[in-house]
Amino acid sequence: MHNRVEQVKNAGIRQFFRNSRSFVLGAGIGSGMTARAAERAGADFVLALNAGRFRAMGGSSPASILPIRNSNEFVAGFGRTEILPSTKLPVFFGACTFDPSLDLDRFLDRIIRWGFTGVTNFPSVIHIDDFRRSLLEKSGLGYEREIELLIKARQRGLMTIAYTRSQTEARRMVEAGIEAICINFNLNRSVESGSDPSISQSELAARTSAVTRVAHSTDKNVICLLGGGPITKPDELLDICRETGVQGFIGGSSLDRVPLEMSVLEVTSGFKTIHLLREKVDLLERQLQLSGFRHGIIAQSSVMKRVLEAAKRLAANPNPVLVWGEAGSGKRRIANLVHSFSDRKHTKAALFQCRAGAAADTVGALFGAERDETRKRQLSLLEAANGTAVLLLHLDQLPRDGQDRLADYLETGGFTSLNGVSVVRSNARIIATATVARGASLQTVLCPRLLALFAGLDIALPALPDRLEDLPQLVQHFTVEAKGDSNAPTLGIENSAFLALAGHDWPGNLRELRQIVNQLVTLQLSHITADVLRPLLTASSAVKRTNVFSEREWIIEGLKRNKLHRGKTAQSLGLSRKTLYNKIKKLRILE
Repeated sequence: MHNRVEQVKNAGIRQFFRNSRSFVLGAGIGSGMTARAAERAGADFVLALNAGRFRAMGGSSPASILPIRNSNEFVAGFGRTEILPSTKLPVFFGACTFDPSLDLDRFLDRIIRWGFTGVTNFPSVIHIDDFRRSLLEKSGLGYEREIELLIKARQRGLMTIAYTRSQTEARRMVEAGIEAICINFNLNRSVESGSDPSISQSELAARTSAVTRVAHSTDKNVICLLGGGPITKPDELLDICRETGVQGFIGGSSLDRVPLEMSVLEVTSGFKTIHLLREKVDLLERQLQLSGFRHGIIAQSSVMKRVLEAAKRLAANPNPVLVWGEAGSGKRRIANLVHSFSDRKHTKAALFQCRAGAAADTVGALFGAERDETRKRQLSLLEAANGTAVLLLHLDQLPRDGQDRLADYLETGGFTSLNGVSVVRSNARIIATATVARGASLQTVLCPRLLALFAGLDIALPALPDRLEDLPQLVQHFTVEAKGDSNAPTLGIENSAFLALAGHDWPGNLRELRQIVNQLVTLQLSHITADVLRPLLTASSAVKRTNVFSEREWIIEGLKRNKLHRGKTAQSLGLSRKTLYNKIKKLRILE
């Protein structure tokens, strides 16, 4: 363990974050049980904080700033005996500088001997009211002492994260050389009392953006994290991150007390009043129906809920709709859903798959063709579908002439057939799908006129790695499909296997996941482990690589996806480092 700690220390905090996922998660905790759970769930580091211990004892986060314990002895007690032995993750010591008798140098030396990886200034004077904080500042026990603590810690090779609240505090910490800050405006709200947070989501986003801008204007490489506050759910964090660009989140109550309290509350009340539990199940079933589950669409993730909202909104008018995304992402199902929500749902939509081929077989089938020496007049699908909708699949494969003709139809409601001169009119509604490679835009597959006509009328489907919250239900859904039994039990997937699923790149998206589940079902195992799953994922990726990319393109795409990090690229492609290096050299990549 000490070797691991030393390696992390020597790498420095910036290198640590570069080697982690693009968005990092820290857990501010107070018990070994929570440390183990946080590591298994995928946290990147933990902070041993007195607030976390008070929460575990049934208290609240604000107790962390009250003089009811010797904070540093308190944290050292449970940090050394519970948290350090329970996790292999980097552990930060939440150090309090309010004690005037505290010798910072000796104290930091003890932290190093104990085996902690880093230090953070928690509890901090930023959480104390202005009057009492001013007294501490006058006594030399304020924010400058916290800065001094972190400077000395960094000089000793410890990683440091600075809690900040204002733009001024952020600037002072960054100017002092601290490489990571945690923007934290208030201690976590009380859930059991149902009280409103002292800072709203919109205010949190605005103030976080302001602090982040100041920090990056001082040092563009500084790591900006968001700390707790009123955030208790992933959806809330997602909205804030979109607006502020923070690189990670440190959760306290949202990771330990809130889930525990809500779990105990729900389970206990369920046993006590079974009819209330039944009502809750009925409500969840109604919500699933409203969210598209009855149409075979899983949408528990926020990004897929927005897709369903867009489908319902766009279905309400006769305008054309374009559903686009990667191969296997479920575009056809969403296109059908748009028709199901429309006022034409009682009519059967016509289906047309665009394929490369002779103009008479592609463009002619859709727009019709006049009689010539070799064939009779061909009726257009648009004429036949008058009064209903045309599900136009793989619009990206429609030839340029066909795309131009479709643009004419969308603009005027009329079109001309192949070899024809007269304009034919139809009110068939176009609901199209287009396949776009990962990282590419619609401009790579559609002509400019169609792009302009579909602007604001398109639905972008996320790739499976961008909707991992849906994975458990998707696995169950495909299990039911594979077994042909609506009451089929869920596959027993262990945590390690589920992490392997979540970490897979999924080049084939839902189609690939369905194939994996079909294979797992045939194994008839009671528990699926990572050792069982990894060969299937590796073989699946190899097939996708052969079908979609050349070997060179496959490796280049993997390097881009992993920001040129060769170790991560090798792992995601199922190669050894040596094999990847040899292929990069042989294929003259990065030269």
